Amino acid sequence: MSWIELKINISQDSLEEVSAYLFAVGCEGINVTDQDIILYFTAHKWNDENKLGLVEYIRNIVPGFSLGDLQIRSIADRDWNDEWKKSFRRIRVTDRIMIIPPWEKTRIREGEIAVIINPKMAFGTGHHESTQLVIIALEKLVKQGMYILDVGTGSGILSFISKKLGAEIVVAIDHDPLAIKNAEENALLNKMAGNIKFFVAQLEQLYRDEFDLICANINRNILMKYSNLFPDFLKQEGILILSGILRQDEPIVMNTFRDNGFKLLFRNSIKEWLCLVLQLKEKKVV
Repeated sequence: MSWIELKINISQDSLEEVSAYLFAVGCEGINVTDQDIILYFTAHKWNDENKLGLVEYIRNIVPGFSLGDLQIRSIADRDWNDEWKKSFRRIRVTDRIMIIPPWEKTRIREGEIAVIINPKMAFGTGHHESTQLVIIALEKLVKQGMYILDVGTGSGILSFISKKLGAEIVVAIDHDPLAIKNAEENALLNKMAGNIKFFVAQLEQLYRDEFDLICANINRNILMKYSNLFPDFLKQEGILILSGILRQDEPIVMNTFRDNGFKLLFRNSIKEWLCLVLQLKEKKVV
């Protein structure tokens, strides 16, 4: 599979405003270095319509932005992996939870939780604020014996943390077979092969079951699309963690989820990114 790499000439502050749009139109990863902001698309998701739409959208945020502010090239899988390996370092998300790459040797103290993630296709390294917000929420909410669903699992990072925090059963889904392959490889690195059920699926394709907690770190559009479907997969009083939301979008997201029986328990934010923790109060009877 080939990939498209885009270097865009905008500030990191502007990136916060456009990143949700980028993921909505198929961006698979964003790599921010000291010099550049680099976007990655699979070649089959990149076309002239996406290019022109991206320029038009960014121009609304960054006046004067044009095609000349894009540098585009095709890259092979090995180039993608090398780029992410260069930029991926150990990160401590909370006092006791850290994410480490497999090539780093790290001393794990008693009581600490370490998850090993090989970034590979950059499906989730824990460096993005939206992922960190979910990890912070999981640390507060996961209890022994919980039944948890991870929607849009990517690298599997949230599933591994849920299991290490005490969940009894974790089911993880992603629509992308490459993401599930990466998650299964990371399960081996974390000695969790067979402990988490990975499926290539979208939520509507999953067998209906009731979970204690669902985490969904995706983007606003997909979260809104699933707002009336999440209750089918939650127990009454079950918890739903939503992330991948910009702070400015909280009103529209909350209005939609209130209409589907949820109430807000608490919210967390880092920079422009927001995580909403909801509880299902009114489960529809079918």
